[in-house]
Amino acid sequence: MSSNDETFLESFIENISTLPHELRRNLELMKDLDKSCSAVVSELQQAQVEYVTAARAKIDALPVLLQNDDDDDDDDNSDKSQETTGDGEQPKNTKARKRDLPTTEELVAYVEDPPPLWHISKLRRQASQLVEEKVAIADQAYSLIQSTGTGEFEAAVVGGGKPDDLAAVQVTPSSPDWILAKVISHNRETGMYKLSDEDVESNKIFTLPESQVVVLNILERLSRGDMIYAVYPDTTSFYPATVVQSPRKTFVMVNFKDDGDEHGVTHDKAVLLKHVMRAPYNAGLT
Repeated sequence: MSSNDETFLESFIENISTLPHELRRNLELMKDLDKSCSAVVSELQQAQVEYVTAARAKIDALPVLLQNDDDDDDDDNSDKSQETTGDGEQPKNTKARKRDLPTTEELVAYVEDPPPLWHISKLRRQASQLVEEKVAIADQAYSLIQSTGTGEFEAAVVGGGKPDDLAAVQVTPSSPDWILAKVISHNRETGMYKLSDEDVESNKIFTLPESQVVVLNILERLSRGDMIYAVYPDTTSFYPATVVQSPRKTFVMVNFKDDGDEHGVTHDKAVLLKHVMRAPYNAGLT
């Protein structure tokens, strides 16, 4: 763990901007559940330590039970204690009699403190519930990976682009704007891309980190209702869109967000599959 208390999962989340939206959402949920569970477990451990410490203090406060020095000869001592003096009086035993030690059940009842125990039980239930939710979401993520096209998923995880590969680039960090560009080179050691703007009227060259570049690959398993980012016709800019028909060989029909005409009707538009990407990380599509 780093000095900023960044967990491995948090570090991983920072590098998954090209993964499918559903998978990113599951990983983010797992990250949030992991944080919540860690906080509950820490509180639970502290509560348990405090309860055990209080129980020990109660036990330590019990009076010391004295025992006979001749415990091994209890039977003989018992016989002797029954002897009487000449005048018929029973002599006083100057040694302390052995007393019965309390049973485990008696000690538990003695140290039991219901309010702290109820709080500990509540924290245990919370931690167990969070763990179960995290496992369920992990199962969902695994199923999604299994159902996602292997080529698409491998490209998303491994990343990297070759010269002349098309890419979506975010010129300004955290900006919602993405434009179409072409890879000139990629330095795997530094993670930096050099790209050219695909706008025919632009001669701009960009040098950007991997976090601001999505190398475009033909998306597999697109279906009606999927939310994506696509290049708007006759432009080089990406906009949010919804798939309205299953893809054909080279294109897909979509409805762009906020693209209604003067009558409020949104018309289907054909977009090349090579100009489509999954919704970028934190794009806010639901």
